[in-house]
Amino acid sequence: MIARWLGVNIFTILLILLWSWYQGYDSNKILLGKVLAQAAFILFLINLNMYFIFLLIRKSKIRKVKITLAKISKRMMKYHVAIAATASLLIIAHAVIMITALFEDLWKAKTASGLITWIVLAVLLFSGLLRRRKSTGMRRKFHYIMAFLFFGFVFFHVFI
Repeated sequence: MIARWLGVNIFTILLILLWSWYQGYDSNKILLGKVLAQAAFILFLINLNMYFIFLLIRKSKIRKVKITLAKISKRMMKYHVAIAATASLLIIAHAVIMITALFEDLWKAKTASGLITWIVLAVLLFSGLLRRRKSTGMRRKFHYIMAFLFFGFVFFHVFI
């Protein structure tokens, strides 16, 4: 199960890197914007994997696996907010670079999908802030639903 999970993560990262390489770039500015976005994607994928770690802890019947995953999750949760903040700053830098580099082409589907994805990111970050202040079941569920929704919008934005 864990090998399949890691395989899907590696495949996802490779797919996005290969797609970006296939699309090419017009200038070094655009290349920098793409690299920042890819780094942010990897950071968000690390945070998204927290859900799967907790899922494996709940579903596993092997006590040793549960203990190992609980230790990993305890270490990772210390950095969850820092990783999200760093990835968000990279996304903002990506948006600024792409807007300045492609100012003539702002009214295209790629830009519109980026704007919608950015709005979903803002809601995701706000839900994380609410969850950090007071963690309830509803806030937890809303936060991970927003995380998966954001992940879907990112895929749409990348492959449009």
